[in-house]
Amino acid sequence: MSWFRKRKKVVDERIRNTQNKIYREIYMLIMVICLLSIAAKMYILGLEAKQIMTELIILFVSGIYYTVRAASLGIFSDEVEIHDRNSKVPLSSKNVYFVLSFGLIISIFFGVRSAMIYGEGYLNSIFIFVLVLFSSLMINVPFFLVVIVGSFSAAKSASLKASEKDLDDE
Repeated sequence: MSWFRKRKKVVDERIRNTQNKIYREIYMLIMVICLLSIAAKMYILGLEAKQIMTELIILFVSGIYYTVRAASLGIFSDEVEIHDRNSKVPLSSKNVYFVLSFGLIISIFFGVRSAMIYGEGYLNSIFIFVLVLFSSLMINVPFFLVVIVGSFSAAKSASLKASEKDLDDE
């Protein structure tokens, strides 16, 4: 019964690489369209976060899917290694710098906002700003370190295990 056997297809590597390049370009185009849609809806139309939930879901789910899929195939650790070889700053350090910068920006925003809303007078506003700044730094930075750096480390170790398993199978 040769009807149910799967035939091996001969695939030209040049065609496969060109198709993958096109798929990458399509992915980037969709991400840019989502970001432009978010910007237009928020700043031009003045809509709230509820109205841009679809675009946000597309952005986050596609990033999470790529990371999980790359880690399960064992190529995530290879991508990190190639990046670290070609860059002066390792990717793990860039993640820490990003977390510190992002946490500081959010904390400054919360501090300024709280000082403007709850501050009564110049000194009280400065006190509230400093208090909220350090409080939110103590909350945001560890949280983002666990989420971003922890997920990066977990994906990297899962990718290493998958690539070792793949090498053992061969």
